[in-house]
Amino acid sequence: MSKQIEVAIFGCGGVGQCIAQDLVKSDLVSRMVLADTNLKGPEYVKKRSKSDKIEIVKADGSDPEEVAKVAEKVDLLVNGTMPALNMKIMEGCLKAGANYIDMATGDKEFGHPMFDDQEALDKKFKDAGIFALCSMGIDPGASNIFAKRAADRMESVDYVRVRDADNSKLAGYEFATYFSPDAMIEECIRDPLYYENGKWKRAPSLSTSEVYSFPDPIGPMKVFMTDHEESEMVPRFIGKRIKRCDFMITLDDTFVEYVQFLKKLGLLSFKPVKIRSCEVSPVEVVIATMPRPDDLAGKLKGTCCVLTEVSGRMEGEDTVIKTWTHISHEKAYELSGIHATAFQTAMPVAVAVEMFARGEIDLKGVKPPEAVDPVKFCGYLPDKHIPVFEEITKRVEG
Repeated sequence: MSKQIEVAIFGCGGVGQCIAQDLVKSDLVSRMVLADTNLKGPEYVKKRSKSDKIEIVKADGSDPEEVAKVAEKVDLLVNGTMPALNMKIMEGCLKAGANYIDMATGDKEFGHPMFDDQEALDKKFKDAGIFALCSMGIDPGASNIFAKRAADRMESVDYVRVRDADNSKLAGYEFATYFSPDAMIEECIRDPLYYENGKWKRAPSLSTSEVYSFPDPIGPMKVFMTDHEESEMVPRFIGKRIKRCDFMITLDDTFVEYVQFLKKLGLLSFKPVKIRSCEVSPVEVVIATMPRPDDLAGKLKGTCCVLTEVSGRMEGEDTVIKTWTHISHEKAYELSGIHATAFQTAMPVAVAVEMFARGEIDLKGVKPPEAVDPVKFCGYLPDKHIPVFEEITKRVEG
């Protein structure tokens, strides 16, 4: 049964702004609290939406007490900050008794929580009668659910490949990322995790690449294996044993060269160094020189695509199911004033929030994206300008 709910978006960068702009129009959301240390994003959303549902609060996501003060106002809090703050914000939600959604995890190597760290709070969330739905963006998130939707129709699964492409051009910037720079740098310098024959393994960073043929309007593009949540989560939660799972993404050759060079110099280290009387990690300095992803809105021209390919046996035949979505940066900018990378990441969260309001997400404890009904979820995505395409190819021997 549907009900109106109150929602907080904690962290209003590009993704948080897109989530807020969508949900403030929803009949299922009666009130929205936008919280951040920098009020530029919340104020942009309020000005653009002209909605009296919005309350703006200045709050720090690194302080569970401040998070709790925001969370106690709402039924559900969306964490739009960095993965490094996941545990602090989850702690605040537990104090307040609010449900929780985030879009990514971090990596232990950099002192950031992974999904298994979040799972350690499973009993506390269950005892509180609330849920934490983790890694619920586009990838991870929709990519995991695409895999589950395909695997549910198969008798057995061989492999899952997640591929992320962007053919856009960005003039005037030598070194930039379209989403959180610290998260992108982490993914590129960490030896990427992949799953093979019952074991998780790691490959040397940026050492594995291929040319993948994406559907139109993308076409063939070079992709690199990077460290990503799907390789950790899909083998555990897809519901069937699989032989292999990996993630690859398009990276500009110039970006790769910069990353490798800066890494050699030690300038991508997260370990603080002392400069005069201050301590700062070298990577913080690098990130400070990069543009904010939400400042790139309107400057990107091209299309981004997220695709999940699942191979296995369906109805006794070798079968490959490809599920994907794509949207142009120009279309996303028209819809939200933000670019497609942020828009794509945001809309699965908006779908999940509304599914909760409809009673279609009735969970307790800490859960992965695969816990969401894949058929209903994929049915709602196109309503958010995120079309879902599918191609089924059967290979019959003889």
